[in-house]
Amino acid sequence: MISSASYRLSGRFVGHFLWGFVTGQGCSFVRHARLALAGQPIEVVGEEHVPPRGPCLVVCNHYSRPGLGAWWTAIAVTVAVAAGRAADADPEVRWVMTAAWTFPGSPWRQRLLTPLTRCAFRRVAQAYGFVNMPPMPPDPAEVEARASAVRQTVRLAQRAARTGGMIGLAPEGRDVLEGEERLPSGVGRFIALLVEAGLPLLPVGVAEAEGRLRLVIGPLFIPALPSQRTARDQAVGQQVLEAIDRCVHAAACGG
Repeated sequence: MISSASYRLSGRFVGHFLWGFVTGQGCSFVRHARLALAGQPIEVVGEEHVPPRGPCLVVCNHYSRPGLGAWWTAIAVTVAVAAGRAADADPEVRWVMTAAWTFPGSPWRQRLLTPLTRCAFRRVAQAYGFVNMPPMPPDPAEVEARASAVRQTVRLAQRAARTGGMIGLAPEGRDVLEGEERLPSGVGRFIALLVEAGLPLLPVGVAEAEGRLRLVIGPLFIPALPSQRTARDQAVGQQVLEAIDRCVHAAACGG
């Protein structure tokens, strides 16, 4: 059953978020996410799968609907994963987020709003230590920007592997239609790079059922990496997609 629950950002969250946005100073996304989620209808299953310590790459579906933006997925997953971490472990999830919103079919929004969101999202990434990735579908003019973001993420993954940090990623990269091929070309290779940097994967499925947002966290796993790099995109992408889909199905069906 699709929920029509309303999710609203509290005044406290907005105030803290705006301060970090304006100053560009290092902020705790976990702290802000907990403020945003306080009092919201949510259920988490599988918290025992979160590694109490150590690094991981959190991978989840890009869930959204009218009235529930995709940022709620990042907020909810961050809070759920942080709750399973030990007191002396790093609870932050540093997300790979879009560099801008695009508006296919609306030239005036593309000209006006895309540059504004690009500037705003850059500030968000600076405040929280996130990585801005050029939006999907890929724009040929952003090849170098995408390559730079990949390199930045790999460096972040290498540091997380050393320090026990976490990175978050919604591999679909955008809202998708049911039945649509969900992982864009290159995502499997990208995830393989992060696995090689030392990050096992923690799959999370996000859905709505029984009037609330429900998250199912699956077991930590390391995808098999084919020896031939040309085969990695499809092979790794399929393994990641299947792990997330199992969690999404469990979330939608009540655990």
